[in-house]
Parts: sequence; structure tokens; C-alpha cells
Amino acid sequence: MIVCYVIIFSIQFIFLVNIMKEEIKMNRVKKIFAVVLSVLMMMSCASLFASADEKDATLKFGDDGKFTILQFADIQDGYPLMTITKKLLQDTIAMVQPDLIVLTGDNISGGSTTTKVITHAAINEFMRIFEKAGIPTAAVFGNHDDESALADKDFQMSVYESYDCFVGYNEGDAIPGVGTYNLPIMSSDGEKVAFNIWMTDSGTYNTENDLGGYACTTKEQIAWYVEKSNELKAANCGNPVPSINFQHIIVPEIYDALVECAEGTPESIQRGDKFLTLPEGVEGHLHEAPCPPDYNNGQFDAFKQQGDVLATVCGHDHKNDFVIPYEGIDIINTPGVGFSSYNDETVGSRVFVLDENDTSTYETYVLGYFDVYGEDDEVALYRYQAYSRTTDDLTKFVAWFKMIFAMIKAMF
Repeated sequence: MIVCYVIIFSIQFIFLVNIMKEEIKMNRVKKIFAVVLSVLMMMSCASLFASADEKDATLKFGDDGKFTILQFADIQDGYPLMTITKKLLQDTIAMVQPDLIVLTGDNISGGSTTTKVITHAAINEFMRIFEKAGIPTAAVFGNHDDESALADKDFQMSVYESYDCFVGYNEGDAIPGVGTYNLPIMSSDGEKVAFNIWMTDSGTYNTENDLGGYACTTKEQIAWYVEKSNELKAANCGNPVPSINFQHIIVPEIYDALVECAEGTPESIQRGDKFLTLPEGVEGHLHEAPCPPDYNNGQFDAFKQQGDVLATVCGHDHKNDFVIPYEGIDIINTPGVGFSSYNDETVGSRVFVLDENDTSTYETYVLGYFDVYGEDDEVALYRYQAYSRTTDDLTKFVAWFKMIFAMIKAMF
């Protein structure tokens, strides 16, 4: 047994040295000490951190008229972040070269005993990747981020706001929740707001009524959205500013958008005594039943009324990946990117490409794990097998050896 542990440790060590050279600059003890020190400094010297107002948070279409958004859903890990997830984040960013990174909640897995120190360290694991890449980053929270009473959303937002690359902000007590805000994208000439991003805190678990289940965007948040949407419209000569809404939990209308099918239909789920699947012509995956709130405060209806939201985008359901047009608005689910929580072969991220010349539409696609690395990358294949939660134990064990041999072979 000791020999097995030594072998596995050696494999992991060599793996880390080869793919994360820049990440291993201090041992874990020094890292934890640095994290503790940074948290203490943040708590006692908060004024040293740049506030959202002090940063240049201007987002703008490029000279080519394009703006690219990279969405990461459900990293849902702690400290340390799994190496495979860390590398996937880095390599996806390098491939896409986005203008904005959007995190749509369950960015960490904040268990009930997670301290502020560990929470800070967990957020740092991915935020320093984005900081190093120099990519503006925005985030909303999910139902797992603040499950610890020791590190609530206000604290976590203060951690995010300490990074120069972070363009989100804590809107304060004016709106329920933490992290409901908007991010205007200016035209390439900087003269006007050409597009808008809504970031919505969809809450955690339902305390609004006795129905249980997940929380729903509140009426106060919806009223804020309508007011802000009208302000943007007024400043745009009375025309709605095209927008995309990002949040963690999917809207309840998802079950109206799915279509009934026969039992056993591929890419289908069961709800009550009915079987549902994606509408005809919709590509993607429906590998688990969507989990919206069990009640509805009218967010989707407000989007329709205002006429500015092209799509509402979520994560939450890790194994689902689809774009369903419904009553003039696309309902979008993006698969989880993390390997610590449940996933399957859909694991990856989503890209949105906006064109300043036609902001009435957008391009979107999913970048799965093997879209990033390709089927012929042996190291990536065995790394996936070694870390994937869908891999059986024997395959995992063998994959570690295959991975290290493939890495050695690639060196020569």
C-alpha cells in the first residue's frame, strides 16, 4: 500500500512539475501562510483594496467589431483546485482569448465548515489565473458558494473585488442578494453603450415560501432590472439595449420550453408522469432534469416585456448543454467546468461572440474538454480518465501510469 501511495504521489508530482511550473513557486505551507496573511490584511485594511469605482471597468468592442465572452459554470471546488480543472481553465482561456470571463455561480464549494481563510484560498486558485491572463472577469453566486456561515457572499464579493481584473461589484443593500449588477459594453469608438450584460444573483435555497427547493430571483431584483433597463433604453434614443442575462439557477420556464416525448427517447428526462426532451432542431445534451425554483416571480416575463434580453444563461445543472429558443428569448444551459463535483463527457465551457454590426443576435458554442485538447492528445486523454468521476477505479489507476508514460514520451 505504501508503495502504491509513493507511485501515485510521484506521478502527480511529475505531472504538476511539467504542466504547472509557474504555479509551484512555494510549498503548500507557505501558500496557506500567505493566504492567512492576505485575509487578515483584507479584514483589517480593507481600504487598501481598490473599490469597483476606482477601477477602469470599461468593456468595449474591439476594432474588429467583435466582443467575446467566455463563461465558466460550476467550478465548484475548494482549496487546492484540482489540477485538471486549473489546466482546463488556463488552456481554454489561451484558446479563446476572451474579452470577458463570466463565472455563473458555484464557483467554489463552500461547505458548512469552510472558513474565511479557506474560502479566500479557494477563490484565489482560479482568480489568479484570470488576473495573470489580464482578462476582465465578472461573477455571480450559486447555491453552493455561501453554504458556510463563516464566509458569506458579502465576504466572498470583497475577495473578488480585491483583484484588478474583477469588474463586478457588490451593489449593497438596495437589492436582495449579493452580485446583481449590469456591465455595459461600449461601441468600438467608445461613443455609446452597444450591448449590456445583466449579472443576476439567483439566490440559494427558498426561504420565501413553504414550497422548498431552490430560490427564485426576487421581485425587488426584477423591479431593479426593469428600472435599469428603462434607463439604458432612454439613453439609447428610446431603443432597448440588446443584452444577455447571466445567473446560476435556470428560469422556471425551462419546463415550458421542453417538449413531451416517448419514454426512452434519447436526451430525455422524466418529470412526474411525463417524459421531456429538447425541441426539434435544438442541439445539445439533456442529461439531467433541470432544477429551477418551484415558484416564479416573473423574471422571464419581465425580460419579454422589456424586449432587451436575447438570452438568459445559467449553469447549475452540470450535465446539461443546450440553447432553446422560447417566446423570443433563448434559454441556455452551460455544462460545468469543474472535475471535483459531478460531471460527464459534457464538461467544458461556453463561448459567446458578439458583433457590433448586428447586436440583435450572437454566436455561441460549447468548448468541451476534448474540443480544447483534441482526441489525439494522449496526455489529455489519460488525464481525463484519471480525474473524471465517470471513470471506474481500475481505469483511473491505469490511466495515471499511461499519463506519465505519455508525458515522458512527449518530452522526447
